[in-house]
Amino acid sequence: MLEVEYFDDNNNREFIGENISAYILGLSSTYEINKKLDITGSLGVTEGFSYNYLTSNLSFKLSENFHVFYGIGTYYITDERWSPGGLNENEPSRYDFGMNMGLQLNLSKYLGLIMRYNIIEEKEEESIRSMSINGLSFGIILK
Repeated sequence: MLEVEYFDDNNNREFIGENISAYILGLSSTYEINKKLDITGSLGVTEGFSYNYLTSNLSFKLSENFHVFYGIGTYYITDERWSPGGLNENEPSRYDFGMNMGLQLNLSKYLGLIMRYNIIEEKEEESIRSMSINGLSFGIILK
């Protein structure tokens, strides 16, 4: 579920805010740093509100099956509703940097559940008229 605020170019660039359901397919690889820390790299694509991503997360193991994580990533937003504008005389770009955090529960050696909150573009002041996108996702992990 994404909370997106973007410009509606048909109505004099007025903001439209909506909650959009999107489907995510991602691949991840995990490297164990020590008994309590892992680092995970992920890449993926979405459908519903289209973007591609590449993230890196540091995961802290609270138990053998329960982890909390925090990470950063880059996002390439391809959805046509997203019309970026350059701030401070910069060129507009569909690439954006963001962060994510979440919880992971391993139910077995091959199956798990994940909950992630993504902050891709924070809302700034109304006077700047910036777009924003944040998302909460729930998923199944297959190993």
